[in-house]
Amino acid sequence: MRSKHFPAILSGVILCAGLCSLPHALAAQTRIENNDPSIAYSGTWYANTSSSNFNSTAALTNFKGAQAVLTFKGTGVTWIGILDPGNGIAYVYLDGVMTTVDCYGPSTVYQQQMFAAHNLANGTHTLSIYVPHVRDPNGSGSWVWIDSFLIDNGSGVTGGNFAGAGMVFDNNPALNYTGYWFTNSTADPSAGTVALATDANSAVSINFNGTGITWLAYRDQYSGIANVFLDGQMVATVDTYLSPAQSQTPAWSISGLAMNAHTLTIQVTGTHDSASSDSWVWVDGFNVTGPAGAPPTVNTNGVVNAASFAPAPNNQVAPGQIISIFGNNFLPSGQVSSTSIPLATTLGAANLFVTACGQNIPLFTATPAQINAQIPWQCPASGTTAITVSSGGQTSAAQNITLAAASPAIFTEAASGTGPGAILHADNSLVSTSSPARGGETVAIYGTGLGPTTPAFSTGAAASGSNKTVNTVTASVGGRAATVVFSGLSAGLVGLYQVNAVMPSGLSGTQVVTISVNGATSPASVTLFAAP
Repeated sequence: MRSKHFPAILSGVILCAGLCSLPHALAAQTRIENNDPSIAYSGTWYANTSSSNFNSTAALTNFKGAQAVLTFKGTGVTWIGILDPGNGIAYVYLDGVMTTVDCYGPSTVYQQQMFAAHNLANGTHTLSIYVPHVRDPNGSGSWVWIDSFLIDNGSGVTGGNFAGAGMVFDNNPALNYTGYWFTNSTADPSAGTVALATDANSAVSINFNGTGITWLAYRDQYSGIANVFLDGQMVATVDTYLSPAQSQTPAWSISGLAMNAHTLTIQVTGTHDSASSDSWVWVDGFNVTGPAGAPPTVNTNGVVNAASFAPAPNNQVAPGQIISIFGNNFLPSGQVSSTSIPLATTLGAANLFVTACGQNIPLFTATPAQINAQIPWQCPASGTTAITVSSGGQTSAAQNITLAAASPAIFTEAASGTGPGAILHADNSLVSTSSPARGGETVAIYGTGLGPTTPAFSTGAAASGSNKTVNTVTASVGGRAATVVFSGLSAGLVGLYQVNAVMPSGLSGTQVVTISVNGATSPASVTLFAAP
């Protein structure tokens, strides 16, 4: 299973490099149930099977220190829970920033929004719910409930989030906070924000892939003692007291680890030495080290249609379409994106660029293991071309990709290549089980790889007005023809096609949707929900 960071096409963020937006209704939400594998529970949690919960299930706890951690990719998240007289307070951390949520209610009310954050940067985020076993004066207990989560333009990520080589700051989603942490931006404004805690057993953990790591801390005359754990084993006790004060100071470091996944935990003890006036422990960030000089590599068959993620032998790409490239060492860590249109051809401090058809190609976003880009319109419509990735002054081995006049695929809500498609009603609302497509109505199907248009547009540039595909596009729903009334590039977006098709009558339930052009048909893995 590929680890895709190309978010649901409905967000429009990657396709227009953050400079344009699709209608608000396009902010598709994916519901994550409380037992979804993208949620990691620790401590003691119970199951509740009341029919008042969504799908009749919820998780709940009143154990101090219990925690639920959701890793997700998208642009927003909503926690759905329960208000109740017996409920208490939860500490909610979103990418390291804490919010206190009071779950008390004068009566029991199910399926309530407890916390929400929208318009996040498109990428991977971490939301954690920590139970401190406290309540407000009105509450009779300290229970905290998790019914489900709603993710904007994305989905849950199983296995957590791991940082790669490079600097990892205190608000990185690879960090997980427990207990009570503050955010400080005044200790050293040049260093950005710093996390700090003084309550005993408050802790922060970082998951990382590397051969070593350094904990950087703000240290002063009020700093205390912390325990350090590596992969679950206590390895050090660190006194962070320092006079005079100093920011971004190495507090603990290790090297020579095996190059694989590790977890480092900094635990606050609530104690300090006789010279210090308090017990604060600060986290300025971490510096993860990896193998020196590792060149970028492109996976075998790692260049695919960004909508379908189709594996070989069906991974032909067409001029002008959006692709995803999978591999390793594209960046030391983090994510970089184009910030203007036309899209950039070089990204980040590593001077990342991709070459195909004899030129550097436009880039949407990149992470250490994935690049989203546009195949140049200048590429031929048949044959092969060599593609290479260059980063940090090193270039990957060339990999040949197959070119075709068209390579159609439909984007999906969850950016998985399968399931409900990015398909809209005429009012720009999403086709869904609660709002099905009905016979006779015209729906808009969003995809890529439909070939040239008239007029044509420059590589990396957004479609600037009315256009249509040169080759005839057909559509099918449930195996029946859906009359296409328009097919062309979506104005204001890069490489995104829109196919307006009339729904055939007499269909109901989940139906397979395909689009075809120039003898090629999109994978039969995308669906919509229909009603007569």
